[in-house]
Amino acid sequence: MCMTVPLSFVNRKTNIFVGTAGSGKSEIALNVSLELGEFFNVNLIDADVINFYYNLRSIKHIIENKNINFISTHFEDKSIDLPVLSGRVFEALSSSNGVNIIDVGGDELGSRVVGQFKELLDKKGYSLFYVANIYRPFNSNEEEILQNMHEIESILGMNITAIINNSHLLSETKPKDIIRSLKIIQNVANQKDIPYILTVVEEKLFEEELLEEIKKYSLVYAIKRYIIR
Repeated sequence: MCMTVPLSFVNRKTNIFVGTAGSGKSEIALNVSLELGEFFNVNLIDADVINFYYNLRSIKHIIENKNINFISTHFEDKSIDLPVLSGRVFEALSSSNGVNIIDVGGDELGSRVVGQFKELLDKKGYSLFYVANIYRPFNSNEEEILQNMHEIESILGMNITAIINNSHLLSETKPKDIIRSLKIIQNVANQKDIPYILTVVEEKLFEEELLEEIKKYSLVYAIKRYIIR
């Protein structure tokens, strides 16, 4: 069991988080960045051009106070959002220094934004993590999750390398809600033949019975929620 992010996140230079809108990609990307930032140079790349409200840009002050190199759109300092990534993204992905964490938007446009860097990512190496939340639309069962994964892979032209279970109902989440998701995510991982590496749990939900159940399937990753909904 692991309460902190496993070092597998830094085995490759670039770590990309994808999934449906509202799956919790941004929270995980942020928690991973803050933790790794204690030991490495971290570039946190906000490639979510879809969600104008619940995104990393809304808590930019928290990120920059932690000495994370935050990279967003060309227009991040203005009151508009356009699907154009800063040239600093290419610079970060090309550099040999630091760890890249990319938060990708939750639909076709969001995936295409990152897909433009496919050739560079193939060359440099990457991990592509699918974040699943069975309590979000288009993720409620194995078939929907697999279909969404297939669509993202087709758009990116890249293969998902692992799955992360972030099933929750925000402040209404109960341990039983997380337990209900475990077998579903494991079945998806089996069908895709990829690792089910983490089950994300908010710190306040920790209880021994829940953790013992999760350990049958994956490691446990404890997070704090920063993006208020």
